[in-house]
Amino acid sequence: MERQHPPLSLSEKLITAAAIDYPAASEIIVSFPDAWQLVATVRGGDTPLYVAGMPRSVERSHSDHFYGLSPEINRSLTIYRLYKLFEPRTVPQFHVAWNSHLGQGHIIGGAELKIHLHPLGQAQSWQGDTYGLIWECYLFEAYRQRPTWPETLTAFWRAVETGLQTAKIFTEPREPTFESGYLEFLSRLGYTPDPGFEEGDVKSGKIFRSPLV
Repeated sequence: MERQHPPLSLSEKLITAAAIDYPAASEIIVSFPDAWQLVATVRGGDTPLYVAGMPRSVERSHSDHFYGLSPEINRSLTIYRLYKLFEPRTVPQFHVAWNSHLGQGHIIGGAELKIHLHPLGQAQSWQGDTYGLIWECYLFEAYRQRPTWPETLTAFWRAVETGLQTAKIFTEPREPTFESGYLEFLSRLGYTPDPGFEEGDVKSGKIFRSPLV
């Protein structure tokens, strides 16, 4: 599912990655173009999808920030990062001569190809030296209408895991955009209930995957 040309470094700009895939494009359009860094490229059919992250930031920690985690783990999760999944959409631009008297026009120049990087989903992560937490990782409603969305979400999640690179990753056992079968989805990813919780308390606890492969 990875791009076939030589991989880019993790610090490579998203717009640079898109320009390699679309060399004929005259412009790559995305909000905060100089901030998004490429994390991974996955395939959405014939179209590359880009997982990109904003620069990591150091945030103040709280001992009770995330319910279900110990104060020690909570205090260690000080590095925050926002991710988004982008789909390139082509926007051809034509030059048209318009006759207002006749109400007619005709193309007088060739098209410019612009690429709009459209967000399909979002993820947030927190990490420390040993532990990481995926606070959310989901696809927007419009993309969840496509039949391949579970595979796309899996690829998106794996890319966020790779960005964390910690020994243990925690996550919530619920996701409002994925009401039916979410625990089964986490299980397929290799997550299991945290043994620190009682069996009957799994729904209110965290789930982790360890070790990171």
